[in-house]
Amino acid sequence: MSINPPTTSEARSIIERSARDPAWFFREILGNKPWLKQVEIMEAVRDYKEVAIRSCHGIGKDWVAARIVLWFLYSHAPALVITTGPTDRQVKGILWREIAHAHARAKFPLGGQLLTQEIRLSPDRWAIGFTAGDDPDRFQGFHCKNVLVVIDEASGVNKSTYTAIEAILSSENAHKLEIGNPTDPISEFSTSFKTPGIHKMTVDAFETPNLTEFGIIEEDIKNDTWEPKITGPLPMPELITPEWVSKRYKRWHPTNPLYVSRVRAQFPDASEDTLIPLKYIEAAQERTLEPGEPNILGVDVARFGSDYTVIMHRRGPVLRTRMRLAKSSTMETAGYVQRELKATKARNSFVDVVGLGAGVVDKLKEEGCRVIEANAGSSPLDKEMFANARAEWFWRLREAFESGAIDISPDDEDLSSQLAAIKWKPDSKGRVTIESKEEMRRRGVSSPDDADAASMTFSDQNKAVDSYKQAMNRL
Repeated sequence: MSINPPTTSEARSIIERSARDPAWFFREILGNKPWLKQVEIMEAVRDYKEVAIRSCHGIGKDWVAARIVLWFLYSHAPALVITTGPTDRQVKGILWREIAHAHARAKFPLGGQLLTQEIRLSPDRWAIGFTAGDDPDRFQGFHCKNVLVVIDEASGVNKSTYTAIEAILSSENAHKLEIGNPTDPISEFSTSFKTPGIHKMTVDAFETPNLTEFGIIEEDIKNDTWEPKITGPLPMPELITPEWVSKRYKRWHPTNPLYVSRVRAQFPDASEDTLIPLKYIEAAQERTLEPGEPNILGVDVARFGSDYTVIMHRRGPVLRTRMRLAKSSTMETAGYVQRELKATKARNSFVDVVGLGAGVVDKLKEEGCRVIEANAGSSPLDKEMFANARAEWFWRLREAFESGAIDISPDDEDLSSQLAAIKWKPDSKGRVTIESKEEMRRRGVSSPDDADAASMTFSDQNKAVDSYKQAMNRL
């Protein structure tokens, strides 16, 4: 059945109603049902010139941002909407894909020419998406009476882009929405939460429908008493769930930067003793690099019942966990390493020789396998800068993250959470030390078995000098 287009009077009435009531536009025009916090976000964009939203994982932030783009564009005339984000994947692959999805599934034909990263209604009504980068000039020359700028995954957008955006916001009815996970405590996004005049919102996991519906609080997650509280179906199973939060509480622990950011929607501490900042870890998860040399394995052998034996595979900048083994004997571990050497064609395996690892090394040597003893407590190549070999290995790993020369799996939560939790400090001689597994346990953090295996794959590289000096100067 065809739908007659609205008359000029009807169209004007729809535009005016939509501008006043974005929730109505979502429901009656787009055919969507937003939840409470999403309504608060869209009404904040309507009511304030600048809005900053820090959110936990899985609240539908791209869903709501995409529909806010459509709301502003179709309820204002003339109108200019610009979206940006830190990567092409975020802008084109996520936000604009969601925009296209909402546009196609609206209750009524929205009209306009929809392209990959652009919608054109008329010469003076259009929306466009740009990837934030080192060229702020792409944001120059845009002017309109009604302007909306959406900064998605705002923690990853640099200062030059923020500065360029300010020039677009000079008109009377100009609005800016910053939204994202609060991963970088020294980003421009974090600065917005300290700046007067910006309307600020936080969407914590414990404020989302699947937890509030059943009165689930963090104490329930901590004590494992949340499941009996769920007395019916989850109201919005597509959003963050109590089970997801429970798993991350156990895996990450409440002080881990990943938990602080992705569950509690807070910026992690900008601590100088953090070895690898969360922003570098997340950038490495987004990155896709070509495998190369060296092709090696790093093997951290479990010493205690709750620890894991981990086999890590490095091919140049590409680092992946091959195996995590619980309660594996030395003979079994040696067999797994031998198998992985063949499967990956790695030229060498660097095996933790301390404690039980000595038996693994002996067995591999007996079998004629390619194996090098990795002793974390041995002397480093640079004795003036590092207290032991483990500190030197981890510092090289840190440099790879800092320089953008590493690619890790976005699905490897064990590795990413462990890396984010590790701290370093100078000793009495000014040398780098990395906190031990025992020290991490004392502060309630799980053993960094995956991170240790990863560091071993950096045990045959050159000295790490420049970044060491820079870090010491900041202390």
